[in-house]
Amino acid sequence: MIVNFDETNPDGWEYNKRPNNITNLTDYIIYELHVRDLTTHSSWTGTESYRGTFMGLTESGTTFTSGETTVTTGLDHLEELGVNAVQLLPIFDFGYVDEIQEHNNPNYPNAFNWGYMPYNFNTLEGSYSTNPFDGKARINEFKQAVMALHDKDIRVIMDVVYNHTGESSTSNFHKIVPGYYHRMTSEGGFYNGSGTGNETASDRAMMSKFMVDSVEFWATEYNLSGFRFDLMALHDVDTMNNIQSMLEDIDPTLIVYGEPWNGGTSPLSESIRADKDNIE
Repeated sequence: MIVNFDETNPDGWEYNKRPNNITNLTDYIIYELHVRDLTTHSSWTGTESYRGTFMGLTESGTTFTSGETTVTTGLDHLEELGVNAVQLLPIFDFGYVDEIQEHNNPNYPNAFNWGYMPYNFNTLEGSYSTNPFDGKARINEFKQAVMALHDKDIRVIMDVVYNHTGESSTSNFHKIVPGYYHRMTSEGGFYNGSGTGNETASDRAMMSKFMVDSVEFWATEYNLSGFRFDLMALHDVDTMNNIQSMLEDIDPTLIVYGEPWNGGTSPLSESIRADKDNIE
C-alpha cells in the first residue's frame, strides 16, 4: 500500500505537537498499557465497536457502577491516575493474530496477544483498527488515539521490538538479503539471543540505519514521545546512541529506555552491547 500520510490526519492534527509536561526526563510518570486491556472488559461502557481498538482509547465518559459506587474507566481512568505518559505494548504489525478472524468472528480465541513477534515494523497492527481492511483507517484511528491522550495531558511511548523478527527464514529481512539482517551461525542457522528463534544484527550498517530511520518515522509521523526497547542488550551501543541523538534533535524531551539484557546466547561482543555493563 502506498500512503499519502497527509490524507490520514484527523481534524486538528498538528505535527511535532506533544503535551508540555516534561522538563527533565525524570519528570515522566509512565503507565504501561495494552490497547485491548483498557476497553475489552464487560465493565467498559463505551461504543461497542470500539472495544479493543485504538478508538477505544479516545472515548471519555465511561464509568462502572457497583452498588452506590461509580468509578471512571478507560481514558478518563488514565487521566485520574495522574500519569503523564502511557507506554503502549507493541502496536506495530505483529504475528499470531488473524486480523480478519479478529474482526469478523466474535468468538475468535486468539484476539489477545502481547505483540512481541514483529512482522512489519513500520505498519500499525490491524487488529486494533475498527476496519483492518482499510490501511488508512488504522493510521487515522491511531492518530486520533494519540490526540485524545494528548488532550488529557498524557504523552505516548511506543514499545519497540527490533531485536528479532516474528519469522526467521521466511521473514521479510531474510527474503531481501538472506543472512544479512540476522546474526547467523557458521552452519547457516539463526542465533537465538532473543529466545524466540532469531536475533537481528544492529551492528551491521543497514540494520542499524533501518532502526534509526524507523524510530524517526514513528516519532515524527505519530508525535510519539519515547521508545521502550525490548531486549536492548541485543543491540549495539552505537546504534542506540544514534537513536538517542536523532530523537534529541527532534525534541530533547523524547525518552529512550529498555531492557538491558537479552533472552539467550548472542554472538554480539559484550563490549558493545547496550546493557547494564556499558551504561555511560
